[in-house]
Amino acid sequence: MLKPTKHINPETSTLGVATQILKAVHTSRSITYDQLYHKLYRKHGDTLRETLLPALTFLYLLGTIEYYEKTDSFEYREQRGRQA
Repeated sequence: MLKPTKHINPETSTLGVATQILKAVHTSRSITYDQLYHKLYRKHGDTLRETLLPALTFLYLLGTIEYYEKTDSFEYREQRGRQA
């Protein structure tokens, strides 16, 4: 599901799920993996299994979220000093 096709639902794509993760993490500033999973599972059901980890990886690589292993949680990272 990393490469979109014309048959894919945008909400269940990796980018769509990444957007929803970012909203959830930004709203609460910090959220555990279990809380995040259950929040998104209610909306997407079993299709979430395919896209959750790629979406989390994508956001981590962009530097928009930080993962803390001790608490198994994600935190929103402010983007400072970025100029277009």
